[in-house]
Amino acid sequence: MRGAAGYRLVDSRQLSEQDHLILKVLRLYYEHDLTQAEVARRMGFSRPKVSKLISEGRARGLVKIEIAEPAGDFAALEIALEDRYGLTEAMVVDVREDRRSTELSAGGAGGALLARLCTAESVLGVSWGTSLRALADALPHRAFACKRIVPLVGGMGKAKTELHSNQICVALAEKVGGEYLQLAAPAIASSAESRAELMELPGIGDTLAEAAACDVAVVGIGGILPTSTMVGAGYFTPEEFLRLRNRGAVGDVCCHFLNACGEPCLPDLSARIIGVTPEQLREIPRTIGIATGPEKAPGVAAVLRSGCVDTLVCDRRLAEELLDIPPREGGSA
Repeated sequence: MRGAAGYRLVDSRQLSEQDHLILKVLRLYYEHDLTQAEVARRMGFSRPKVSKLISEGRARGLVKIEIAEPAGDFAALEIALEDRYGLTEAMVVDVREDRRSTELSAGGAGGALLARLCTAESVLGVSWGTSLRALADALPHRAFACKRIVPLVGGMGKAKTELHSNQICVALAEKVGGEYLQLAAPAIASSAESRAELMELPGIGDTLAEAAACDVAVVGIGGILPTSTMVGAGYFTPEEFLRLRNRGAVGDVCCHFLNACGEPCLPDLSARIIGVTPEQLREIPRTIGIATGPEKAPGVAAVLRSGCVDTLVCDRRLAEELLDIPPREGGSA
């Protein structure tokens, strides 16, 4: 059978002599895997005539091309996501036996993307959270090369330290052998004034400037859920975090909360964030978002609508939920 596509020839009974000729060419080409040049020699035709007969057979429905859909192939979902949300690329992985296994599968897919996008001169920016931790854990040693890994958001704190950006930078650098920078500041300062003071310290403003100028970025995407990394890291209690919904928040990227339209909706909180801004994320040449779990669909859709990421890695159930979200007025995503 020719290539990865299947085919089906129509019933040849009650066909004209020309149709039988076309069918013979089609069978030699599709069933016997002869090249067009080989068919031409066997039939005594020119190669252009063989090409014309094959095209005529397709146009008249004498052969039907069918693409096989093996288990685990989600190309149709990926294309649908790319078209719906205007993405450069989408990668969908299957749902595994437990949440951690699904996260590792998505992390592995993210690593494969980085291997394709990064070069030895690339600066890679990373955020924080369970998806980024899974990326670091799933990545094989020497999976790709890059010049330097930089945090996109502050990474200090006592709780869930393995999920902080600084630790993820270290873990990734150990895997790929590159340099890394650290951001000696929390992700969210206690006040806008405190943030301003921290930004004046050596190693904070310049690190964030390099993060904003990175070549490739990979970020986690959060939802307004009690299991959020921000809750686990101690920035909010579960009750405080869920109350953010009352102010229109549905998700976040690099700690910036967005409404359903993908617009920043908590300016007072954004003023306290020590990290890159949504505007800076949009300027990075390639930004990959990684997320798993259908419950994150509203937040992921908001981040995609914001334009902060152009590439998405997610699991099948989340992909299906994203496609089920009704388009906004005007037909946009």
